[in-house]
Amino acid sequence: MYERLNRSAANALAYRITRPLERAEMQQLTDELEGSIAAAGKIRVLLDLQAFPYADLGVLWEDLKFDVKYARQLERLALVGGGKVEQWSTRIFGLLTLTRSRCFEAGQLDAAWDWLVGN
Repeated sequence: MYERLNRSAANALAYRITRPLERAEMQQLTDELEGSIAAAGKIRVLLDLQAFPYADLGVLWEDLKFDVKYARQLERLALVGGGKVEQWSTRIFGLLTLTRSRCFEAGQLDAAWDWLVGN
């Protein structure tokens, strides 16, 4: 399950993931992000990970397809609370897509948001 957090900036979005996402939830989330890209052109995304984000490999695949399709429209990605797997995947994602990306420790939501919306 995911929820959109009450943080606002013209092109920055924040979400909390509280349990692994099913395919329908991933589709709903990517639809929201696509709508934001259509409105703003480029976006920045913060994910507060309370749980591993994927229920199965199919959900991971859907996320990867979105990332490849919109790599140039994702300016920054901040992950909060990710473990070693998320830290490495954030680094690899940044290198492959040229998106500025960074992992933050659990509880560093404010620092992650400040980095996300900063210059």
